Amino acid sequence: MTSDRTSPMSARPGERVAVVAHERKLDAGTAAELRQALADEGFDVSWMSIAKGSAATRATQRALRHGAQHVVVAGGDGTVRAAVHALAGTGVPLAVVPAGTANLFAGALGVPSEPASIAAAMRVGCTRSLDTARCNGMAFAVMAGTGLDAAMIDLADEAKERLGTLAYVRAGVREARRRAPFGASVKVDGELLFEGSATCVLVGNIGTLKGGVDAFPAAEPDDGMLDVAVVTAEGLREWGSLMLGAVRHDPARSGHVHLTRGTRIKVKLDRRHRFELDGGTKGRTDRLRMRIVPDSLRVVVEPGTIVAPETAQAAVPPCPSGSI
Repeated sequence: MTSDRTSPMSARPGERVAVVAHERKLDAGTAAELRQALADEGFDVSWMSIAKGSAATRATQRALRHGAQHVVVAGGDGTVRAAVHALAGTGVPLAVVPAGTANLFAGALGVPSEPASIAAAMRVGCTRSLDTARCNGMAFAVMAGTGLDAAMIDLADEAKERLGTLAYVRAGVREARRRAPFGASVKVDGELLFEGSATCVLVGNIGTLKGGVDAFPAAEPDDGMLDVAVVTAEGLREWGSLMLGAVRHDPARSGHVHLTRGTRIKVKLDRRHRFELDGGTKGRTDRLRMRIVPDSLRVVVEPGTIVAPETAQAAVPPCPSGSI
């Protein structure tokens, strides 16, 4: 469903705002602009610098204990995911300063990206209510997966600071050439979806990848569902066919993917494999248990702007009265 679940969240002068900033991602100029913009809007700001994305969980928990009424996260998808782990279910709004390589979360939702716009949206704008998900006890907001995507992310990690998106493209081509299938059993809401040889299992809350590629054309981050793909493509030719279908918003046309939707997903693998959450690898496992957590996160968005499945953004009446 296309949602208009936005609501008034106008801030009062002096409201407590915690900024969790990845010091390696956020440049000094943007940091100074953000400090000034929040001060201009009258917020009471506490600033927490972190050296790695995973530290955002504890930093956000600390901010919540100290009474933060908004949390601003400056970093990439990994930093945002770690903050979401602490924020989900609290009702405290999240604002995002995109400062990483992919920024799929921010790009898909059309959140304000400039410091002045972020501060203004926090003061007078709306928050959008979104679903989050859990995988083996950890929160994610965008996607979780194992197989080629996790191996690609792991391979790209060392080069992404230098090459940006190109690091993922290069890693993806290399992994598509050499990635061997593995045994997988996938159940969705108790029903067997797939059993056999696969090269990737991907579960999405947000369906759009970098460059507008639709991994899950029907996915919406507030529909109470997770989208599931089990990929059987092998080699560059079959992966190329799959990606062409995704660019055309019809990944199933390649014949190398099994698609469905559900609320609870169980994945059993033939051995321990890397898995990833929101673009960051989380080690190895032979089992993945995932579930949707509906309406568990509030995100600051541009007033009058939400995401729709057919387009990147769609205008709706700002903060409709009576909405959640």
